[in-house]
Amino acid sequence: MSLQIVRKLMEVLMGNLGVKPDDSKIDALIRFKMVNMNFYPTCPNLELTIGVRRHSDMGALTVLVQDEIGGLYLKLEEDIEDVGKKGEWMEILPVQGALVINIGDTLLVRIN
Repeated sequence: MSLQIVRKLMEVLMGNLGVKPDDSKIDALIRFKMVNMNFYPTCPNLELTIGVRRHSDMGALTVLVQDEIGGLYLKLEEDIEDVGKKGEWMEILPVQGALVINIGDTLLVRIN
């Protein structure tokens, strides 16, 4: 992912989180570049699939390319009518080929 795309993503995300996206904060976050690429091929026997346990992402951003398998969940921060109660995990239905941008622990710590 080019630095320009990462910078723009950071500006938009920080702005939507109510943080003034100044260059020093963005530079501090993108200076520590880390790329971790995972590929999980389809398991021929779904009963043997283990997956990844519930976790948070340690980086600033996580970009997921979705497939038809899914498996992405989020923890509800508040009660949402017809969805679930605070603290419950909700599955995010996959959209084939969509990019999902997750905010990681590093970004949350730096802006708080």
